[in-house]
Amino acid sequence: MFGPEMRGFTTLFLLLGLVACTRSSDDKTQAATGTSSVGSGAARVRTDQVTPPFDVKTPPADATKTSSGLTYKKLVTNDAGAQPRRNDIVLINYTGWRQTTGETFYSNRASGPPMPLNLTQAAPGFVEAMQLLRKGEKAMLWMPAAIGYKTPPADGTAEPRVYEVEVVDITPSPVIPDDVAKPPANAETLPSGTKFVVVKPGTGKDKARQFDTVTYNYTAWDGTGRMIDTTEVRKNSVTAPPYKQSPGMGEMLTALTAGARARFWIDAKKMTSDDKPLLGGQQGLLCYEVEAVQIVKAQHEVPPTPPDVAKPPDGANKTAKGVFYRVLKAGPGKDPRHPAPNDTVKVHYTGWTTDGRMFDSSDLRGEPATFSLQGVVAGWTDGIPVMTIGDRVRFWIPEALAYKGAPGKPKGMLVFDVELLEIVAPTNH
Repeated sequence: MFGPEMRGFTTLFLLLGLVACTRSSDDKTQAATGTSSVGSGAARVRTDQVTPPFDVKTPPADATKTSSGLTYKKLVTNDAGAQPRRNDIVLINYTGWRQTTGETFYSNRASGPPMPLNLTQAAPGFVEAMQLLRKGEKAMLWMPAAIGYKTPPADGTAEPRVYEVEVVDITPSPVIPDDVAKPPANAETLPSGTKFVVVKPGTGKDKARQFDTVTYNYTAWDGTGRMIDTTEVRKNSVTAPPYKQSPGMGEMLTALTAGARARFWIDAKKMTSDDKPLLGGQQGLLCYEVEAVQIVKAQHEVPPTPPDVAKPPDGANKTAKGVFYRVLKAGPGKDPRHPAPNDTVKVHYTGWTTDGRMFDSSDLRGEPATFSLQGVVAGWTDGIPVMTIGDRVRFWIPEALAYKGAPGKPKGMLVFDVELLEIVAPTNH
């Protein structure tokens, strides 16, 4: 399950893709996103033919050729214009021709607004070309097939293209850190082993706790500096308690005070909640910058992480089905009844994974929860009947009696502190 930090960037990409796909034909989609639909044999939408300013088959003698094979010639220059960077979004007007035939396959010269080109998703040739231009400049690009596609066509029909491109505007992305590939020698270490450096000290006094509500922004890059996720470009902060975030993000947030910004390096697996690949299948070491904009203290506190959360202690009791438990506080004994497996109970509870990560708590919400013991994990149905009203008991529930590896659910053995407040009523006797 992707956390909020991944889902928002996915939406941004989809929106940009939609703008591209409603233009004209599959051909323009390649320029916008570098996909392999160009030359795939799909039906072509007829486009008005535009006369190119230069021969599309042979660049002029004063054109510049780069080491990648890209050839370009500026038609309009603007030395004062801002220059796009590797991860920016560039608003462009453009016309495209097939180099072998001179056919115009797409142009927005006559109608339509400029098109956003997201350089994190564009083909290599466009990533290179846009960084050679400035805002307000126009250029001709002779693009070899080898760099004109992000993903080459499956049918092998990649072809060279020629473009006239005008840079209308630039939406800048956060600056790529100089040490994006690996942490510096002076990096600090979080308890999990994650390395981090403080980029900007905070203005607040107290660090966020797992159950506080944190509003934060972040940007993430792979080791090459390609931006893979951000809230700072789409200007949509995340507001959530750290324990609801991925393990890596949650731990980093609890190391920050309000206003602080940190850079950390982390394995991609720690940035998901259920071991699924990140957006785009990212793997290996990633670099994040995260800034805690605001920390709102929770009105209700939760029990501290149990010292024996990792495994049941020696001497713990065990039910016939395999749930371990230990009585933390005995009830007053005024009601000797035990819940039956088909009863409904009112309880306060907090749950942790065995690494000490809290994943749910009625104590945090400040009000008890009511459950039918027929509608909970098997470990609860088996364990709660050992209690009487007023008891507070710690349970260690094996994965086979918990969520059994279900996607999006806590993994492995789970630990619960449960206080039985009331046996509401039997559901079926």
